[in-house]
Amino acid sequence: MTFGTNAGAHAVRADDDDFQARSPDERLICKAQRLHALVLERDQYFRQAVMADSNMGVMLSLFLAELKAVPMTEATLALVNLIDGDEAMRVTESLIHAGLAVLTGGNPERRAVGLSPLGSARMRSFISDYPDI
Repeated sequence: MTFGTNAGAHAVRADDDDFQARSPDERLICKAQRLHALVLERDQYFRQAVMADSNMGVMLSLFLAELKAVPMTEATLALVNLIDGDEAMRVTESLIHAGLAVLTGGNPERRAVGLSPLGSARMRSFISDYPDI
């Protein structure tokens, strides 16, 4: 699956034959992509704030970006997670306040968003322990 697109492609599932042949990081990427696709699919039906889970979608995006060494900005996070810029900023601020994400760079329009060491460790554990999807 190409990161950031959702045009009919799907991530390799844990029950696919070649999943076990992949490296541990590749298996994490596959599971995280599948979970992110499921979050986005659910959001197509429940886009109301009461059912939205923007924080988890953003955390999954940041985790995938870290694993793939892709820089992320708040604008990119908004685009990938189908949320507006204000919501992306709010989510990013809440994740920073929780110690799960960090901002780098001084220019607000070009600064990168990434997982903190704590956020990265928690996402790695969460995805590793998540039931096969």
